[in-house]
Amino acid sequence: MNSKKNSVINSTFDFKYLSKPSPHGLAGPDANSIGRASKEIKTIFRRGMLKCTPQRLAVLDILQKSMKHLSINEVYRGVKKILPRTGLATIYRALEALEKLGLVVRVHLEDSCQSYAVAPSGHQHPIVCLECNRVVDFAKCPIEDISRGLSRETGFMIQQHFLQLFGRCRECRAL
Repeated sequence: MNSKKNSVINSTFDFKYLSKPSPHGLAGPDANSIGRASKEIKTIFRRGMLKCTPQRLAVLDILQKSMKHLSINEVYRGVKKILPRTGLATIYRALEALEKLGLVVRVHLEDSCQSYAVAPSGHQHPIVCLECNRVVDFAKCPIEDISRGLSRETGFMIQQHFLQLFGRCRECRAL
């Protein structure tokens, strides 16, 4: 995700309407005023030919307020506190839409689960701890040089890549 889109998320999405914290430590929007997304966020949705729904805004906000990657169930519990009639299938669809727009990134965890976070600024890749599922993003990308060489060798014009590393974090190694 480019840094301009990230700054739009961080600085112009109208998070002032968000007030109700959930018992799970997740903050969520006030259901009465959830429709007030910034013009920039609405533009991102419009360009992606997707509706800017209250459920998508609630998912985006919960991820924005979290200091870590969240599982689908954690996002679901947070949205249910604000929009109680929201189903789990809606959360899956909202996350898929937000990922398509480049607003959210998905991380594959070792146990075949997935977690989500607001897309970081710039080009980054995750490192996942195999013990605690902690995720750290890193910006150094060794794939760029490999991609250029593979493009020359194969004739493919490589447009994107996915790199994710697994290991044990410092805290888990200390145990």
